[in-house]
Formats: sequence, structure tokens, C-alpha cells
Amino acid sequence: MLISGSRSTSLWAQQPTADVYKIKVVTKAGDRFRGTLAEVTDSYLYLGNERRSMSSGRIPFANIQKVVIRRKSKKNALISGAIVGGLLTGYVANQSLQKNPVRGPVIYGLTLTLSAAGGAAAGLLAGSALGNLNRRVIRPLDQRNPDLSLFRQLQPFSWRYQQDIINRLPQKEN
Repeated sequence: MLISGSRSTSLWAQQPTADVYKIKVVTKAGDRFRGTLAEVTDSYLYLGNERRSMSSGRIPFANIQKVVIRRKSKKNALISGAIVGGLLTGYVANQSLQKNPVRGPVIYGLTLTLSAAGGAAAGLLAGSALGNLNRRVIRPLDQRNPDLSLFRQLQPFSWRYQQDIINRLPQKEN
């Protein structure tokens, strides 16, 4: 008889984390600033890890012409590309092996495994290339109130906003 005990610890499969976005800000004067989107207030955008910026990473919405946003991590694109590539080439290899059978089950499994692995590697490269193309350009939509327009468009991408959402999630007790 096997007796097993259980602990009352909370183990989450994946902890919720905030996405970090790299941004490029182009001002109406033509200046360009790069960094991570740290925070957005009613009238300012705050850059984190900036190379050069005005007054410690604070840029007023009134001076912004456009903001280009892209994710800092391409992990999701890489994983998706590898999965799709592996499944697709595995399926094609299986169909090919059905038409042209091999001598034994070991060779069949080896051929199928190597083709799926090669497809996953190709899918990984394709996912990396497609991950670079994913960007969003944000401009003020409402010309009567451009500050509010930029605030509403940029707020969901800010690190602080995402942390506030994560902190609102119910916490499991230990």
C-alpha cells in the first residue's frame, strides 16, 4: 500500500509576468529616443534604459509625433515557429513514408524524428524572422486631444500598468 502525503503549497505552472516593450519615440522636432516603455501618465511617457533622452526619460505627449512599439522578447514567435515547423514536416514525412515504406520500424521512427527536428529548426528560424516584423506604430488619433489619445493607446503596453493588472490577480494562500 502506497501512502502519499500532500503539502498545502501553492505551485503555479507559470507565474504571470509583465511583457517588456522596446519603443522608439519620434518627436515633432525630429528627435528620436529609444528605450523600454516604463510608465505612462496623463501627460508624459517615461522611458527606461534610455540611451539619450530629455530630462531623465520623461517625454511630454505634446511633443510626440509617433511611437513605434515592439516586444523585447521574441520567445513566443520562436516557440510557435518551431512547433508549426516540426508538425508540418513530421506530417509530410509520415505521408511520404506511408507511400514509400522503409525496412523496419526503427528506421521509420528515426526518419520521422529527424525530419520533424529539421522542420522545427527551420520553423525556429522562420519564427525569428517573423518576430522581427511584428511592430505597432501609434500616433495621436484625436487631434482635438492628442494627449488623451496617446495615453489610452500606450497605457496597456507600459510596464507599470501590466504590474498593476498582475497584482490584482487573486493570490493563492500557502
